[in-house]
Amino acid sequence: MKERLKQLIDYYNISTNLFSQKIGVSEGTIRKILTQNTTIRSDTLEKISQNFAEINMDWLITGRGEMLLENSQEGGCFENSDNISRLIDILQDTLVEKDKQIDRLLSIIEQGKV
Repeated sequence: MKERLKQLIDYYNISTNLFSQKIGVSEGTIRKILTQNTTIRSDTLEKISQNFAEINMDWLITGRGEMLLENSQEGGCFENSDNISRLIDILQDTLVEKDKQIDRLLSIIEQGKV
């Protein structure tokens, strides 16, 4: 299953971090699945199904069939404006978190100069 999950992430040309944010699980969980061949929990599968409705879950779980459902549009979930808006929201949240991390590091650096 890990190879199919990797194939799914590669299909959308996104990082494991962005994929994990999109489905609402930690990046560590996704990395563990990809590197340690950990099984995917049912709640994680449900989140993938909810956020990537065009993915054939039977394919993801068993390898049977095609990756994309027959009625899905080519190009994946980031083509329509709702999905683009969600992607922008995720990216903005990521930037806010990065800014907070930078501020914390700058504070630590300043404290060390005293």
